[in-house]
Amino acid sequence: MKFTLKAGIALTALSGAVAMAGSSFAADLGGSIKDGYVQPMPQVSRGPAGPCYFRADVGYSVSQDPEVKWPVNNREFAGDTGDGYGGAPNGIIDADEITSLFVTDAVSNTSLDNTWFGQVGAGCSFGSGSSSRGLRGEFMLGRHGDRKLDGEPGFYLPGPDVGTPVPGYVPDPELEDPLHSNITSYSAMVNAYYDLGQFGRVTPYVGAGMGISYNILDEVYFTDNPALTNRIDGNRDISFAWALMAGIGYQVSDRAILDFGYRYVDLGSIESGRVDSAGFVNPAVEIDDLAAHEFKVGLRYSFGSSDCCTQQYVPMK
Repeated sequence: MKFTLKAGIALTALSGAVAMAGSSFAADLGGSIKDGYVQPMPQVSRGPAGPCYFRADVGYSVSQDPEVKWPVNNREFAGDTGDGYGGAPNGIIDADEITSLFVTDAVSNTSLDNTWFGQVGAGCSFGSGSSSRGLRGEFMLGRHGDRKLDGEPGFYLPGPDVGTPVPGYVPDPELEDPLHSNITSYSAMVNAYYDLGQFGRVTPYVGAGMGISYNILDEVYFTDNPALTNRIDGNRDISFAWALMAGIGYQVSDRAILDFGYRYVDLGSIESGRVDSAGFVNPAVEIDDLAAHEFKVGLRYSFGSSDCCTQQYVPMK
């Protein structure tokens, strides 16, 4: 009986000690276990993707027919009666009996091949996000591949040389003398866009750009005219460039946007050198309006965060 009483007293004392220890531990935690509350701890919360992005595009460029000029001046015998004879009193063509006749500087039936193009760059949005309504700007570097240029200048006739016997001079028949070369272009453009608002995952936009192009013209050569066998030097030159754009962006993820776009671009002008492969000086071949309609697909990938490192206090349960 005494043992049972002592055991009961000891058990009661032990239970009281455990209860007091538990209360003290809960107090040290700054809250009540019954309430399920502890001191809140900071938790870092990162915002959505930042407003700036890298981008890369590939596309197909449908070239427009450029404006090409190459002045043609033919030499003619002043006393020519139409059949190659007559006129010269001494029977030979003297210097004062040769005249120069301007034919034309227009090159007709011009064409410039289509080509693939690519561009890379970076930009930033000035709206409330990288795919919402508002302005954004870009800097882009691009390359247009080699395009063959063809055209038909005015027909060139070198005419008679001084001292040619009149009966022996007959004008050359007029043949075709097509003009040919190749052009490659590089560009650096600053573009501004206005995103018209996000509709589901789709954001339509319009834009415009301006910058410079570095155009490379290969040697200019002619075919089908035996009087034009020399090649005129090519050239490399910087020109003003501009563009108009429209398209849509499709939100793939919070950071990636597929871009499907159209662009009308004018890469400026280029002209050839003047010295040919035989060392003679020629008029320069002038090529203007290197324009194209372009269709492209690209990827914009946002980097950074619009609200990095914000701390929020979240209760722990």
